[in-house]
Amino acid sequence: MARTAKKLKRLADVFHDLETVERARVGALTREMNGLREARDDLFRSLENPSPVNALFTALLSSRVVRIERQLKRVSLEHEVALKRYAEAAARGRSADQLFRDARAEEDRKSEQADLESLLEFQQGNAAQGRGKSAGSS
Repeated sequence: MARTAKKLKRLADVFHDLETVERARVGALTREMNGLREARDDLFRSLENPSPVNALFTALLSSRVVRIERQLKRVSLEHEVALKRYAEAAARGRSADQLFRDARAEEDRKSEQADLESLLEFQQGNAAQGRGKSAGSS
C-alpha cells in the first residue's frame, strides 16, 4: 500500500505542477491583454486629440487600432481556453490529492490494524504462558 500512496503522491505533484503551468499561462495572457488594451486606449486618446502630426498618420493609427483589436480578440479567446485548462488542472489536482489522502488513510488503518493484531497476539501469548504455570511455582 505504501507504494500506491507514493505513486499517488507523485501523480498529485505532477497535477499541481500542471496547474502551476496553466496558472502562469493565464497570468501571461492576462498581462498581454492588459498591454494591448493600454496600447489601444493610448491610440484612441491620440485620435481623440488631433494634432497636426497625428492628422498625417490618422489612417495608420486607425489601422493599428484594428490590428490591436484583432490581436486582443485572439488573446481573449486564448485566455478563455487557458482559464478552462487551468480549472480542469485544478480539479485534477484536487482529485489526485483526495486519492492520495484516501490511500494514506487506508495505509494508516492497515498499519493500525496490524499493530492491534500484534498486541492481541502478544496478550494471548502472555495469557497462554500464565495458564501453563503451576500454582506452586508463583
